[in-house]
Amino acid sequence: MITDIFRRSNIRLKLVVSLLAIVVVMGTMSLIVGISIINKNVIREATESVRNSLGATTELYNEEVQKRSRIVEYLAKTAEIVKATASRDRAFLFAKLAQIKAEFGFDIVNVVNPDGSILVRANNFDAWGDSVANYRYIQWVMKNRKPAAGTGILGLENIRKEGKDLAERTVIKVVPTPLARPLASQTLNDALVMKAVTPIFDDGTMIGILYAAVLLNNNDQFIDRFKRLVFKEERIDGREVGASTLFLGDIRVTTSVVDTLGKRAIGTQVSEEVYKRVYEEGQTWVGQAFVVAAWYISGYSPLRDIDGRILGMLYVGVLKEKFDAALRTTTLLFLLIIVVTVLVALVLALYLINATTKPVKRIIAATSDIARGNYRPIAVLPGDDDDARKIASGFNAMVAAIEERDRKLQDQAERTILKSEKLASLGRLASGIAHEINNPLTGVLTFSSLLLGDLAGTKYEEDVKVIRDETLRCRKIVRGILDFARENEPEKTAADLNEVIDETLAIFEKNVTFQNVAIIRAFAPGLPLVRLDISQFKQVISNLAVNAADAMPKGGRLTLATSLDRAAGRVVVKVADTGVGIPAENISRLFEPFFTTKDRGKGTGLGLAVSYGIIKRHNGTIDVRSKPGEGTEFTIQLPLA
Repeated sequence: MITDIFRRSNIRLKLVVSLLAIVVVMGTMSLIVGISIINKNVIREATESVRNSLGATTELYNEEVQKRSRIVEYLAKTAEIVKATASRDRAFLFAKLAQIKAEFGFDIVNVVNPDGSILVRANNFDAWGDSVANYRYIQWVMKNRKPAAGTGILGLENIRKEGKDLAERTVIKVVPTPLARPLASQTLNDALVMKAVTPIFDDGTMIGILYAAVLLNNNDQFIDRFKRLVFKEERIDGREVGASTLFLGDIRVTTSVVDTLGKRAIGTQVSEEVYKRVYEEGQTWVGQAFVVAAWYISGYSPLRDIDGRILGMLYVGVLKEKFDAALRTTTLLFLLIIVVTVLVALVLALYLINATTKPVKRIIAATSDIARGNYRPIAVLPGDDDDARKIASGFNAMVAAIEERDRKLQDQAERTILKSEKLASLGRLASGIAHEINNPLTGVLTFSSLLLGDLAGTKYEEDVKVIRDETLRCRKIVRGILDFARENEPEKTAADLNEVIDETLAIFEKNVTFQNVAIIRAFAPGLPLVRLDISQFKQVISNLAVNAADAMPKGGRLTLATSLDRAAGRVVVKVADTGVGIPAENISRLFEPFFTTKDRGKGTGLGLAVSYGIIKRHNGTIDVRSKPGEGTEFTIQLPLA
């Protein structure tokens, strides 16, 4: 239905709808492609931003390790520490270590004997003498006599010797987390620590080891400092945009990520996919991830100890909502640009279409006038552009050509009608004359034939023969006149045109007139049947063939060709010779009765006139084309059965 309405609508509406459809389709495609590109760019930018933030946080963590290592190295060289260690002054060292712990933010500060036993703890004066020689960083310093710093792990038993509060911070209950790997125990009893260890020398002799550590489990201040330095205080809908986390294995031991209740998500796990990629394979992972309660663009990198073993992970993330908001804003802006562009294009298109269709409207009005017979040219208006002027000029030229053609057709029609009326009048006159003289001629022929028998052998015999022969010629002329004037309907039957023509030509092939004439049959196979008066049509072909032979006294080619004009619903018969041709001035008179170009006594001038009448009574047409010296071609067209 819509298609029919569109088909029947005017050209202006079609142009507007078509152009609007193009603009809308292109706008929609641009929107889809644009949003896709924007989305990819935003995600790429987000991923790159998180990757940079992860790198910055990793640098901050390493700087924190190095800073604390430098502090411990400096303190180990102070005279009071060296002197108290050398004298094993535990009371002085206890007070000094407590001061260092409070001033520099360490959770654990110990002095260790060269054999690895504890000399004094800042957290517990009474707990001393036990060995910490199994600590990997202590082992490294004892062996290499150089400072060491980095990340390590402490068990709960060792933490308990440092104090009850640290032991409470160490124990973390594991929270079941979707997509995480299953754990055998639901409690974490180990602590992730940042360690700084350095030897204490006195005159080149290592007299002890200064050991300091920061407990990272439940260390909110430590992780929040990283978050503030990297992400500032940016918030979206009351939620912090950036987040940082330290993992021991795959468990969050300190984090700024909150759960659905707004509490820090301590004890939750990372997904098994990330755990395998970072903890087991030692690679960095950056991408979109659902972290506890929200989607983040996340980055994870491994945390290693002094031997390069992976202990846990460092995490940074940015709420995906931040980038979604940017995407929405950019998309709305892009959509606004497209809408404005569509509106501007539509207004411009309407203006251009209106300006362009004005000449078309004038042409439509002018064509209506032409249909009514008023050949009025289009006026060229002052505001018309060059194209409109060209259209008007071309249309006016066409109108003038149509008017001239109609005038010629009218003249030709008038001449054709006049010719038809003339032939009809001649036919009626000839018919009347023929009937009037036919009976006397019969009497003359009868008596001349009897008289010829009586006068045989006398000197009058030849004269009587002349009378008889001339009378026979007159009767032949009269019979031709009667055939021309006859208006009775032909007795038509469905016939194969090729077969009818072939039967007609078979009569002439052995005729003496056609001895030097090559008859060529160019019949189209499978012609549809045509309704014919076979006898009359054979007479037409005979007349044309005999005329062709007479036009080729020295021989030549006679070609009879048939074809089908399916578009016109007609069959076509062409009779062509290579004879002397017909002068142009005689072409228009060929079908008039008694007109002939043959010598006197060789033709009556009625053959083509009779043929013309037969073809007309078959609702067909017969035309001639000829050029002197090149031959003549007659074309007959008959309607299909």
